Amino acid sequence: MEFKSLFSSRLMKLNHPYPSREKLFEEVAQDLVTMDYVRDSYQDTLIQREYSFPTGLRTNYCNIAIPHTDAVHVKTPFIYLVQLQNELKFQNMGNASEELSVKLIFFLGITEPKNQTILLSTLMELFQTEEFSKIIFEEKDTKQLEKKLNTFLTGGN
Repeated sequence: MEFKSLFSSRLMKLNHPYPSREKLFEEVAQDLVTMDYVRDSYQDTLIQREYSFPTGLRTNYCNIAIPHTDAVHVKTPFIYLVQLQNELKFQNMGNASEELSVKLIFFLGITEPKNQTILLSTLMELFQTEEFSKIIFEEKDTKQLEKKLNTFLTGGN
């Protein structure tokens, strides 16, 4: 799968305050609909999927969440990155009874279902490295962050 340019500075919010997970999902979905990345059905199916299949993930350096939905709701592939000002609660992907405090959210939009698993495992692998995690928390310029993350995602190419 070609991951080049899945990250875009247009789809990044750094140090952003959200009072709830619901408000976060609503605002991100509205942004994505407005920019024509997703269909109108995206928000409802994103929320439904999160309840059925939690996306919180404990990693070596921080807890993340990777909300996503079925490819039929996505028009253009993307990764929408939100770095939260305050943590929000997400259920653990591997144990839904465990709640994780999450500071980074990666909303995935994949148009080819077979690529979703590949992208998820790639991101999970990258998050086990200190360097990848540090870039996201230390870089304050979205254009620079876009460039660095796309470089990581493509293996330095």
